[in-house]
Amino acid sequence: MNFEDLKNQILNPEDETGSFDPMDMEKNKAVGVLSSIPVLFWLPLVSCKDSPYGKFCANQGLIFFILCTVLNVAQTFLRKIFLVIPFVGHIFPKLLSFVIAVIEFAIFLLLLISACQGKAKRIPFIGRLFEAFN
Repeated sequence: MNFEDLKNQILNPEDETGSFDPMDMEKNKAVGVLSSIPVLFWLPLVSCKDSPYGKFCANQGLIFFILCTVLNVAQTFLRKIFLVIPFVGHIFPKLLSFVIAVIEFAIFLLLLISACQGKAKRIPFIGRLFEAFN
C-alpha cells in the first residue's frame, strides 16, 4: 500500500450508504449517533433490532469499542515498560497517550458525523474486521 492509498483510505472511508434503505437510516439516525460512543454500541440491537442500518452501526461501534480497549491496554503496558528508561521513559508515554487519543477522537468523529448526516461509513482499515451482528 503506497502513501496515496493510505491517504485515500483515511480521508475517504468506505461508504455503505447505498446498501441501506433511506427510510430505515432516517428513522434510526439517533440510535446510530449514540452507537458511536464506544460503550453504547449495543443500543441499536435493543432499540431497533430488525434494522440493517442499526446492525451496521452496532458492528462499527463494537469494532471501535474493541479498538479503544486494545489501544488503552497496550498503552498501559508500554507505559510501564518505558517508565524504567530514564528521560525517554517520561516523554514516550505522554506522546503515546496523545497519539492514541487523537486516533480514538478521529474515529469517534467519523462515526458521529457520518451518523448525523445519515450515512454509513466504515472505520478505516478495520471497519470490515468482522460482522458480529447480522
